[in-house]
Amino acid sequence: MNSLRSLSILVGGALMIAVLYGIAFGDKDTNVSFDIEDGEGVRHIVSGDRGEFMLRDDDLTIEASWRGDYELSDDGTDIASVDKRLEITRKIDDTTERAVFEDDGDTVERVFYRDHVKQDEGAATDDAVQEILLAFLRASGVKADERVSILMRNGTAAAVLDEMKLLYGDHARQRYISALTEQADLSPEDIRSLMAIISEMESDHDIRRAIDAVFENEAVPASELPMMIATARKVDSDYDLRRLVEIFADQELDDSTTPLILDLLESIEGDHDFRRASEELLESQSLSSAGAARILTAAAEQIESDHDLRLLLSDSVRFLTDDVTTDAWLKAFSAMESDHDKRVALEETGETRDLSHGTIARLINITREIESDHDHRRALEAFASAAMQAPSLMAAYKASAETIDSDHDRRQALEAIGESADD
Repeated sequence: MNSLRSLSILVGGALMIAVLYGIAFGDKDTNVSFDIEDGEGVRHIVSGDRGEFMLRDDDLTIEASWRGDYELSDDGTDIASVDKRLEITRKIDDTTERAVFEDDGDTVERVFYRDHVKQDEGAATDDAVQEILLAFLRASGVKADERVSILMRNGTAAAVLDEMKLLYGDHARQRYISALTEQADLSPEDIRSLMAIISEMESDHDIRRAIDAVFENEAVPASELPMMIATARKVDSDYDLRRLVEIFADQELDDSTTPLILDLLESIEGDHDFRRASEELLESQSLSSAGAARILTAAAEQIESDHDLRLLLSDSVRFLTDDVTTDAWLKAFSAMESDHDKRVALEETGETRDLSHGTIARLINITREIESDHDHRRALEAFASAAMQAPSLMAAYKASAETIDSDHDRRQALEAIGESADD
């Protein structure tokens, strides 16, 4: 999309169509898929047993509409039965072709038109009907489960991968990839071939869905992760990037893959998505302290929202075990402007056990950055129990308390460690 406005118009239009279909068909089971830009792309609407599909690509347009379900023949190249009606239209340059499939008792009636003229029955017409049906199936991904099953029955995963080369767009490829990974145990070589197909896709949504299907259904060797992460780098959408980072965060991270995933993370621009993706990575038990430090350093530079930054700081407290990670944490803390968020971050950190005295001293000292006396005092009190365990921490606590201008808040901060303002 060229702008948020065009995206909002597109989404709004899709929602409106979904509502209209639900009203028109009296069915709440409505699914709307749009991927259209500059008049080209895919529209796919399904409501109950009715639906519409449209693909536009340069001088090619494929449209279909149906009422009632329909079944494919055993070889997946014809319609074996149709409840009511299926109509497919294909326009190439100045030529228009239309195939109509209708229930005719025990058989399926097939009628074929070229440039609005009904064509005589015969082998040539049968071939044309089959061709336009396959064009629709390959453009829409409709009946992908059945076609993949047929291809697997007549061959191997390679047969499905070959079929994918004939598909018209990312929408269909993503549906075939989902079906293939659900039905087959792919070899590392198959996965590499599949990733080569995904790497040629352009739709952010479909790339993400395809990669997700691979991880959900296949045992992906660690050696293939760099190639999959490189494919994910094609994605521009913050939401899809975030979801991809979340997928990769569930894998075993090591020194070779972690920097690649962090590169992917740092390409996310939105505060919310950056924070959510970072949280998933921070939950990974295989993420090193160096990886956590890099996330926090990037967060300090990229996240503008104090709320999101504070939530991320709260989720990274377990990494405050060395100077490098602590330095990064404190840098991110200083990047916040809100005294409230600074106070809450330190309060939550103060509840953490097993922090070293050196780390606690640094956290106590940084309370001085909080300008609000009330928030300064509340943040300091979170370390009162720890301060009473060591003279050095007690000294740091008192020194910070003495910088509180409000007599009331300074007195309460000192009372929290058993001291009075006159002591």
